[in-house]
Amino acid sequence: MRRGALFAMLLATAGLDAAWGYQPAVNYQLNCMGCHGADGSGEPGRVPSVRRSLVLLSTLPEGREYIIRVPGVAQSPLSDEETAALLDWMARNLSDIPPRPGFIDYSASEVGRSRRHPLARVRSERERLLKSLSRARGPSPVAEGKAVVVAPDEVVTAR
Repeated sequence: MRRGALFAMLLATAGLDAAWGYQPAVNYQLNCMGCHGADGSGEPGRVPSVRRSLVLLSTLPEGREYIIRVPGVAQSPLSDEETAALLDWMARNLSDIPPRPGFIDYSASEVGRSRRHPLARVRSERERLLKSLSRARGPSPVAEGKAVVVAPDEVVTAR
């Protein structure tokens, strides 16, 4: 009887581990770090820095959709829940601009809706969104008059 109870407990524990999957930091290492680097700084001219753009883009509904639709996110092997948790972790742990109060966490349903339609023209969509951000910016998260470099050759000027 004791063996049966122990076996049942081990099976239940194994099931819990499988359901939880990896933590977001590990998912970043396994799925994102190869291109975006250990600190999220990317590779100038090739891979954008998430440090300088993830939180900024997340302030716009179309920016959030863009982030989810980039091929690396849209086509990752992670579940919608794991992807949402990873994006939230990245915003809080890798960003040079911390999320402001009221930052809306990514949700599994949001990820599930948007990732079905991966972007084909990533660079042009990113440029359009960054221009939109620079025109519509409210109070800047950085000191007045300073520029925020969002990615190589892309600058958003604080007002």
